[in-house]
Amino acid sequence: MMRKVFPIIIFMFMLNVISTAYAKEVKVVISVDKNRVEVGGHIRLTVGVEGAFDTDIPKLSMPESFSLMYGPSVSTQTTIINNVVKVFRGFMYGFSPREKGEFEIDPVTLEYKGKTYTSNSIRIEVVERTPFEGVIDEKSDTSGQRVDINKMVFVELTTDKAEAYIYEEIIQSFKLYFQKGLPIEDLDYVAASTKSFLAEKLGEERRYEEVRDGILYNVIELRTALFPLVSGKIEIPPASFKCNIIIRQQRSRGSLFDEFMGGSGRRYPVERSTEPVKLIIKPLPAVGKPENFTGAVGKYTMNVLAKPTKVKVGDPITLTINIRGEGNIQTIGEPLLAPDGMKNFKAYDFDAKVTITDRGDGIKGEKLFNKVIEPQSEGNDVIPGISFSYFDPDLEKYKTLTYEPIPIEVEHSDIEIPIHLSIEGAGMAKGQVKILTKDILPIMSDLYSFKNQGFAIYKRPLLLAIVFIIPILIVVACIYVQRQRELLHTDVGYARKKRAMAHAQKHLSNARELLQLDNSSEFYTTLARTILEHIADKLNVTPAAVTSDNIYDILEKRGVSNDVIKELRQCLESCDYGRFSSGQLTREQMESTLDTAEKVIMHLEKQL
Repeated sequence: MMRKVFPIIIFMFMLNVISTAYAKEVKVVISVDKNRVEVGGHIRLTVGVEGAFDTDIPKLSMPESFSLMYGPSVSTQTTIINNVVKVFRGFMYGFSPREKGEFEIDPVTLEYKGKTYTSNSIRIEVVERTPFEGVIDEKSDTSGQRVDINKMVFVELTTDKAEAYIYEEIIQSFKLYFQKGLPIEDLDYVAASTKSFLAEKLGEERRYEEVRDGILYNVIELRTALFPLVSGKIEIPPASFKCNIIIRQQRSRGSLFDEFMGGSGRRYPVERSTEPVKLIIKPLPAVGKPENFTGAVGKYTMNVLAKPTKVKVGDPITLTINIRGEGNIQTIGEPLLAPDGMKNFKAYDFDAKVTITDRGDGIKGEKLFNKVIEPQSEGNDVIPGISFSYFDPDLEKYKTLTYEPIPIEVEHSDIEIPIHLSIEGAGMAKGQVKILTKDILPIMSDLYSFKNQGFAIYKRPLLLAIVFIIPILIVVACIYVQRQRELLHTDVGYARKKRAMAHAQKHLSNARELLQLDNSSEFYTTLARTILEHIADKLNVTPAAVTSDNIYDILEKRGVSNDVIKELRQCLESCDYGRFSSGQLTREQMESTLDTAEKVIMHLEKQL
């Protein structure tokens, strides 16, 4: 029994000693890893509390132009030297300044056990970003070797072909190379302009390793399918990339704060731009161009299905035409029905639906056309042949797909003839009632003077209104639903905007699963991509056109409130830090970022 009680007594005694030591002095200090920082750079600020381990988070006030990237990350350290207990509790934040100038961080305040403690203030100078080029002094590097930054990070922009036909698919690849194990922060990518092209994002970013000149690099590759809209010599302008790379340095140990911070590293701002890509875009040949050619370029197949093939006059037949293949599926035009064979049919407009099945090595998918036709005469007939033409860039010639006429059987339609109680003309039409005798007619010969012995509907205005209004409402509802379906199938921008929230919720669910698995890198990547793709869907632009460099100006012009833009900026910066920083963020910080992302998406859904 004494063996169990003795450790408890010792623990209570030590706790009392520590609490007594804490109560002697409480000191609040704020510090930064640098007092001079570049615009878009990163500054780490720590609020340190010495002498207490159970305080609340101190109240911190930062300049408006400083964006919160992460924090607070809380850590506690206790040391006992010569029976003197010292405790240090640090609240670490990451900030990124957006404007140059001199700023002062006001003192923080801390309420603890009825007393108010105030820290020092700190001045920060923010200067214009100056990219670093050249070789790092070997004295500042922990390895003792000279480090060539130019070889540590570089970018490339390439295409899979230098010549192509107008509307032909071109695969553009942007690659970021950085040495394996190199910590990078504050990533900012500005995509190349694609104003002369239709652009479609190809899959997710690719990550792999590659050896160049004997050096092992991590590679991040972003791929885009481009479809040129004009012919001639076209130049894709350079894509640019900015980041801070961190070179680890040794740090002397001295104060308790230094021990808490541990090793540090110097940040070197790096900017890289690709070379422009020059392309020769050839016009489609005029020789051999079919009359029904509508601009489809690629490789395609066609399937046709008609249902039903046995109908009555005036009954609808649904004609389903499936165009499948590789190319710009969105712009495929309607297949042509032979006009000479449509004389016996009443035709309605096509209803089209696009499905992209693969975005790996190019755009692959199908476009489904539904057309309703109604035969106008009975007998054995055929649905006319169907043709679809496209240009094959590999064969450099036009090809036409044809589908033979589809035989159908059209029967006579039985039309219901109304019954009339009339002596004159009785028997003139088949199916009418004949009055063969007048035995009882004299008693009630004035048939039109009959009166309803029950209630008269015209005397019940409410019931009369219901009888007439309900069918009208049903028709209006049917027209509205049909209109919505047509818009979803034909108006890509409308469909993307309507389905944007459902897609975002699906991706947020995936991000929450990654959070449960503690996969921080994929979590932050998924979260950032979800926000940017949601904005792209709402604005009906390609995801590649939405970048961290221009998105805030776009949203401001669209009338999005400053509070939402500020939350969005903080959320994206937290995602960038989580993806590219060598530091590990806590589970609570990941959950906080996810909650912020959900709020931002809800606000954007209402304001865009």
